[in-house]
Amino acid sequence: MTIVQLFKIAFFRIPDLKFVKKAEFSKVIVFLLSASVLIAVPMTINVLGVFRDVQADGQKIGESIPDFTIENGQLATAPDTQGFIYQTDSIIFTFDPDGNRTPADIASDVTGSVIAVGLLKDQLVIRIPSSGLSTSMLDSNQLEFDYSEPALRNLNGQAIREALSNQAIPWLIKLIVFFVALYPSFVSLLITLVMGTFVATIYTRLKRFSYTFFENLKILIVSAALPTLISVIVQLLLPSFDATTFILFGSLFLFTQGVKHSPKIQFKT
Repeated sequence: MTIVQLFKIAFFRIPDLKFVKKAEFSKVIVFLLSASVLIAVPMTINVLGVFRDVQADGQKIGESIPDFTIENGQLATAPDTQGFIYQTDSIIFTFDPDGNRTPADIASDVTGSVIAVGLLKDQLVIRIPSSGLSTSMLDSNQLEFDYSEPALRNLNGQAIREALSNQAIPWLIKLIVFFVALYPSFVSLLITLVMGTFVATIYTRLKRFSYTFFENLKILIVSAALPTLISVIVQLLLPSFDATTFILFGSLFLFTQGVKHSPKIQFKT
């Protein structure tokens, strides 16, 4: 069975899904990978949307940043320069050349999905919202960098203003965001379909159909193609749509339609 034949079965010949059990798994896995790519698209768009919001807010903040340099590991400004706190919907930015605030103060600023950034007297502090992903990847969701570090020794007000004035998101960032979104999409879809296969196997056993767990998994993966496509389209219009639940129940429904006319196991009397 070719990939083209599997494609036709997945989208146009639902009653033939029962024949997918004979397909090579290497061809079925193409559907799993393709579905993961599709699911990653809305996630990537949403993340890039957040990036654009942060970037727009960053441009507003950049206009307020005064001239400064790093001298002896500390912020150095003109004598009449005053610190300030600038808050937008996505960022709370603190400029504190006088040493009035601490990293703990920056941490206390964070609420919800807001990012806090602090240019303090002797260090740069970045506080990101708490999440399972940030906690697993980082020891802490607050990053603190001393100005004595080589990468920050040449930091100055003009460099930050120029960096924040850039309106385009680099294509490399977009690519990284997509691949970062692809991994959880693949894992989530795989777990969903494996869980669904347990349900599908119970169904085939009750119906006395002769399908193994592995055969049911192959059929369910191909059955997920159409629900995945529909869920992605809906998510692009309605980001809060529960795609995982839709894919699970949609795949199981198509699975039952595909195998319902399968021959039953005959018990000897």
